[in-house]
Amino acid sequence: MLSRAVLVALSLVLPSLVGAQLSVDLAGNRPATPGVTRTTLKDDAKYSVTRVVFSPGAGEVPHTHPYDIMIVPVKSGPAVIMVGDRKTTSVKAGEVQFVPHDVVHSVTNTGTVEFEVITVGIK
Repeated sequence: MLSRAVLVALSLVLPSLVGAQLSVDLAGNRPATPGVTRTTLKDDAKYSVTRVVFSPGAGEVPHTHPYDIMIVPVKSGPAVIMVGDRKTTSVKAGEVQFVPHDVVHSVTNTGTVEFEVITVGIK
């Protein structure tokens, strides 16, 4: 049986070995991403609401969730939001991006100032 430390180490390393895709568990647990700050605003049995701030040039590795989420930009700006094969590069404040469960997605700040989104997970 593998120890917990080995399992944690594997969960951090394996995504980079298999196309940098990461699966996020129901609690939203994931490794820290440089330049990306997450603040949980609400997390209960039905919903997860998180504020995510991206420093200039920072982005997430492509990942999935076991539940549907909505990504809501707080302000307009240059960013790339990937949802499956769809790429959005002109991001407007309040323009909701729907991400079905288990669909690979990511957000990257391509601008020179911080970019912020609110994510709502529907568990």
